Amino acid sequence: MALDPVQLDTLTWDQMVTAIQTRIFPDSDRQWTLHAPVDPGVTMLELFAWLLDQRIYWMDQVPDALILAILSLLGEAPKPARAAVTVLQLVADSPTSHSNVFSTAPQGMLMRRGDTIPPLIFTLDQSLTVLPVNSITVDVDGVERSADLTQGQPVPLMSPGAGSAIVLITLKLSAPVPASISGGFVSLLLELETPSDVFPQWSWDAAAVAPPATLAFSYAGASGTWLPLQAGQVDDGTAGLRRSGLLRFAIPADWQGQSDRSDSASNSYTIRMLIGNPQFSVVPLLSRIVPNAAVAHHRWLRKKSLANPGWLPIPGNVISLPAVPSDSSLKEYPPLEDRVQLTLQERDPQNPAGKAYRWSAVADLSLSGPADRVFVVERGKSQLRFGDGLTGRLPVPLTTVAAAIQLAYEVGGGADGNVGTDLSWVALPGRDGDPDPGFTAVNVVSGDGGLEAETLDAATQRARAALNERNRAVIRSDYENLARSTPGVAFRRAYAGIGFHSDFPCTTVPGVVTVFVVPYAPRITNDGTIDALAFVAAPQPDSGALQAARTRLDTGRLLGSEIFVMGPVYRPVWVSVIIASDGALPTDFHEQVRRGLQTFLDPLVGGADGLGWPFGDPLRPSALLQVAQDILGPAGDVLSVAISLDAMDTTENCKDVKIESHELVQLRRVDLHTQRRTSSNGGLR
Repeated sequence: MALDPVQLDTLTWDQMVTAIQTRIFPDSDRQWTLHAPVDPGVTMLELFAWLLDQRIYWMDQVPDALILAILSLLGEAPKPARAAVTVLQLVADSPTSHSNVFSTAPQGMLMRRGDTIPPLIFTLDQSLTVLPVNSITVDVDGVERSADLTQGQPVPLMSPGAGSAIVLITLKLSAPVPASISGGFVSLLLELETPSDVFPQWSWDAAAVAPPATLAFSYAGASGTWLPLQAGQVDDGTAGLRRSGLLRFAIPADWQGQSDRSDSASNSYTIRMLIGNPQFSVVPLLSRIVPNAAVAHHRWLRKKSLANPGWLPIPGNVISLPAVPSDSSLKEYPPLEDRVQLTLQERDPQNPAGKAYRWSAVADLSLSGPADRVFVVERGKSQLRFGDGLTGRLPVPLTTVAAAIQLAYEVGGGADGNVGTDLSWVALPGRDGDPDPGFTAVNVVSGDGGLEAETLDAATQRARAALNERNRAVIRSDYENLARSTPGVAFRRAYAGIGFHSDFPCTTVPGVVTVFVVPYAPRITNDGTIDALAFVAAPQPDSGALQAARTRLDTGRLLGSEIFVMGPVYRPVWVSVIIASDGALPTDFHEQVRRGLQTFLDPLVGGADGLGWPFGDPLRPSALLQVAQDILGPAGDVLSVAISLDAMDTTENCKDVKIESHELVQLRRVDLHTQRRTSSNGGLR
């Protein structure tokens, strides 16, 4: 039940005057007898009632500054605007000769979306050497898989259960790699088939989780052997093939090319990826490789200088960013609040040239003092607003310095950067008059993540919702919700064993909670058609995912409690089915029964509700018999279903087969026995 809001402004001026007049006669010991408005004393009382009425009104008005202060104490201050992000595939302008076929796009290069007005500008996050790639081939453990990628078929990067795998990525170039570009970074986008809650490297929602495998990269050296790429030469954005990301590596000086069948020149260059210590819940599936890929954000860095504007030491000083002289004729976007840097050259008694002081951006000036060098960024007006000398220091830059104000800020952000895929982009010079960088691009993923600055009302609503979030582990469902919602690991189910300790399984240990988690694995009922190699009957989480869940639970655990996180415990199950039928059954009937029982016992889509076999739920022969009978239909009768747990020498076809409360089951084998159905002669005679 919600509480009624507190209302402080409950008295009117008339009510206060009436109440005061009733007290005049007794409080004056019957000496004050004239209570008419012409009496000066009554006039003073009415004046005080008017002042009190104002004070009570103010008490009932909550200013924005107070709301901001409360939100800051709660850690839920309004969020600034955010820039959208995308991945661009760069292409260098057509070169005139092989000598300039390799070009490097510098970090911070501006990319404009077509001829948009106002210009939609993204900035490259990192420098990139653009290779003249004609085609890419992929070889997995000696098997060529490039045709599968071309046809849109995901490629498993290793075999299920294998202890390692070797993946060769060969770039076929139109010209040999010159030694002059060694050390420059090239980039490949490796797009993997992942669940929707495992965000790619470039996403704002991407989580840092330890990799599920170790990746070692090498290249073909001058001696014809594989030479390793050192840690500083490789940046693996896929986090060990956990997510989609960019593989960036420095071009080795002795990288040797191989001859292509169609060309005697050595223009094919191979990178070797060794996958070791795999702990994947599901075999990683590669869906696409894009060369010359670079992450870009919807922001544009601006640096400007401003002479002393002749401010007086009075309130109301502002800097209008578009009015500050610029080196570009392009119209600017509003500034990103958390990206504005301001330096003022102020008076210094010991230095005639003054001293440079850094000023800081704040959300509101009301919490600042007279000496605090702060300002507020008003994104909608593209202005910087300063304090009044009481809440925020008055800015007084030197008049003798030509560039007393130094500005560095980024413009952009907002929803404008959330664009579709396969759009055309062109590189812009950094300043008017600079040469054309000579690059075009296509964004191979959609622009995403751009947000406008959060309003105070939206931040208040978010703070109210945050107060109701279950971020403390108190009851069983709290442990399960926190584990299941661990970012970046795609857990689908969780069970909290209260008092369960793996070292003492036969007793309840007070203060100990063990959480068993089931990771994502593709299922036809959830994902449609899936690759046969991607099906995992009993999925297990990797150690990095378990550690991420432990860290999340540790922040919310109660003092004195001990939390463990483990993968699920699967009990192997054998099932024997006896069927009586009138004739021959379909040749794939045994497979149909096996699939039906496997789906019913599945940890992700099994059970009566299709949400996964419940932890600790006993195996009931009658339930399995019903599954088999539904598959058989009127073609026969399922006479019995016998269940064997862990071993095949003990079976049960009448009673429920129990498992521990923290366990799941895994169907290992189905034996099918058929016999002729006999006619029944029963009924009344």
